[in-house]
Amino acid sequence: LTIAVIFTACEKETPTPVDSVITATITELDAQASVTMNPPPSPPTITGEYTKFSFSEGSVVEGDDWDVAFRFTSIIVNGGFSSDTSQLNRTTNAAVYLIDGIMDDITTVDTSLLQQDGVTSTAVIDDFGQMQMGWCVYDHMTNIISPIAGKVLVFRTHDNKYAKVEILNFYDSEMSNPFGGFYTFNYVYQPNENTINF
Repeated sequence: LTIAVIFTACEKETPTPVDSVITATITELDAQASVTMNPPPSPPTITGEYTKFSFSEGSVVEGDDWDVAFRFTSIIVNGGFSSDTSQLNRTTNAAVYLIDGIMDDITTVDTSLLQQDGVTSTAVIDDFGQMQMGWCVYDHMTNIISPIAGKVLVFRTHDNKYAKVEILNFYDSEMSNPFGGFYTFNYVYQPNENTINF
């Protein structure tokens, strides 16, 4: 897991302090799972642990201070309820929405769109890329899962801050797992509480 971080500043009129956002790239975050293929049209059976990530830490975390967690194509947030018993317990108010657009053009959080995970479905729909209702698409010819171009995830974090994410790739450079499960993504994190601008 490698992290590249760039700090950018946005000047405000004095005496207001300078606000800064953090721009980073996470490379090959390991969210592999055990995948058992089932006869169509049944979805695959997925088992294994979720990998918890914190935007404020810029890394994988072990405690309850996670914002988002990944397992195979599933993305959950630390807010709401579990839709199956294998998911993590939610302990905070995190939320997310998926929006079409260009990362740089999304400069404000639309808080009316934020959703938490529910008892019947996660906020980011996990259809394994079959129906393209979530963040990815599955190619039946190549058996490759790819991020859908122009999809951006916008998060409210566990401590009421905000981040936007663009997923770039689902495999490691060695293609060590044919099912994938290695997330490479860009994100922008707003570290000031309740500030909705990036």
